[in-house]
Amino acid sequence: MNTKIRFNINSQAVAKTASLISNGVLLTANAYLIGSGFTSSFREQRNQTRNQNLQLTAEIASAIASLTKVVTDTLNKHHNETG
Repeated sequence: MNTKIRFNINSQAVAKTASLISNGVLLTANAYLIGSGFTSSFREQRNQTRNQNLQLTAEIASAIASLTKVVTDTLNKHHNETG
């Protein structure tokens, strides 16, 4: 038994199918780009926060070093005056 399948293809159906495929590809590409943008934005924000924290840590360490120098100089001066 031979079964024959016959397809009728008209230009309007082909154009609509091509348009549907094209729109699907565009939608997929846009979804990927939006997702990549969010990922990049979060990564950049995280790096910026990390850099700000490191800068704050360096400033605190510098302030502690300056305070330690003042205390040490004062103690040395007091020790030299009494000694």
